[in-house]
Amino acid sequence: MSKTLNFNNLKKRYLTVTLPDEKQSVLMVGTPTKAIFDELLNMKDALEGESVTDDAINDLYEICAKIMSRNKTGRVITMETVQDLFDFEDIIIFVRAYTEFINEVSSAKN
Repeated sequence: MSKTLNFNNLKKRYLTVTLPDEKQSVLMVGTPTKAIFDELLNMKDALEGESVTDDAINDLYEICAKIMSRNKTGRVITMETVQDLFDFEDIIIFVRAYTEFINEVSSAKN
């Protein structure tokens, strides 16, 4: 008997994020694509340098928008939205939480 793998029926894990907007919108953010994961790793290197540049900060806000846009409802989150809602400390907290989420998903037994 053959097995069937249907990616449309897979149970996925999400990181629930409540935005600090007026509606306290809730996003269920999924795991990253390879491209987003690579960008996130590159950001880590840029932020661990001796001096953080404006370009690195802009890139960090951009990658956070891309990550948040990988939500279950398909809501697009722009860099401008992230800049309006989150200060730098919030972004660092989000990246840490998201990194922990990725680690949990990757180490979970199937």
